[in-house]
Amino acid sequence: MSIVFGLSSACMFGLLDIFIAHSTRTIGIRYTQVLAHVTAAGMLCLFFIGSTSSWSQELSLASLPLLLCVGCILGLVSSLTNLSLYRALALGPLSLISPVTASYGLITMALAVLFLHEIPSLLGGILLLLMVGGMILTMSVTAHESKVFPHLTISRQMRIVVALALGVSVATAAALCVMLSWLQVNGWLVLFCVLAEGICMCLACYLATDRSFSLLQHEWSIHQQQSGLFFGIGAMCGFGIEYFLLSLATAHLGPVQPVVISRLFSALFLFCYARHQHVTGWGNITLKQFGFIMLIGLFDVLGTISYDIGSRESTLLVAALSSLYPLLPFLVGVLWYRERIKLPQWAGTGIMLLAMVGLSLVGK
Repeated sequence: MSIVFGLSSACMFGLLDIFIAHSTRTIGIRYTQVLAHVTAAGMLCLFFIGSTSSWSQELSLASLPLLLCVGCILGLVSSLTNLSLYRALALGPLSLISPVTASYGLITMALAVLFLHEIPSLLGGILLLLMVGGMILTMSVTAHESKVFPHLTISRQMRIVVALALGVSVATAAALCVMLSWLQVNGWLVLFCVLAEGICMCLACYLATDRSFSLLQHEWSIHQQQSGLFFGIGAMCGFGIEYFLLSLATAHLGPVQPVVISRLFSALFLFCYARHQHVTGWGNITLKQFGFIMLIGLFDVLGTISYDIGSRESTLLVAALSSLYPLLPFLVGVLWYRERIKLPQWAGTGIMLLAMVGLSLVGK
């Protein structure tokens, strides 16, 4: 049964990327983000409440404030990551974006090495280098045609804002780490808070320079493939950080509650962001479009549930099979959307997929 659940998880996650790409290009990014996340969060709540008999026993009033705080932070990271993912899939190309974002394990393992001192094995290190090499090979072709990062005219004021934000972030993180350690707070919570503070400060830096970055929107729209890959790398980093923080939270707060709470907060933050952007026209969404977006939430939930159930029997096998999910978007991008993929990009994508499967098999 582990094979069935692993393949089901891969199919669901593959269809998820395909449907997101189609919906964001035809219906709209903001509509798809908000409605899909609300649908997925509601379905996950119903599933976990119905399937977890010990929900009320595991959830104590004493741990509720900590759980809500951790879920809020995870929801913020998840919403930022999905903003980048949906933008990347909207710009394309799907056949390259999906394998790149699926390489988030590279970031998670790097954080584990840096903060938890979990040194990978020799084979694991080789596979990590292969993943990086495949990603560089995929990006290098587009870099020759036009730069992935277009020429940016950065003002002195913008540089000062970024430098101050980074300096304040580092200083605040150091002070927070010392204070929490002095208060004898659990080590995982200290690490969680410090990383979360850094992410929030980066968000503040973005909001401070939002007007400056918005001036580059026209230039980036000319290079859609390059900017799509740029946002894809951002989504990969976001997923890597999110799953690293989630692993810290679930190890101490249980495997169910942090996931559900973070999904609820993620949907809330995305809705607030849509309101902030003055997104209108919700009433113009047809029933057919709404059903299509609901399928995105359904694929997300089915993929998560299949992975969760299958990993109870064989985590290794399910992780290896589910890591193959970028194959489906890759084939759809090449065959259906007629995306032009050069030979080095084929090789880079293949290397990344093999490295992801290998990392799932060796563990570290």
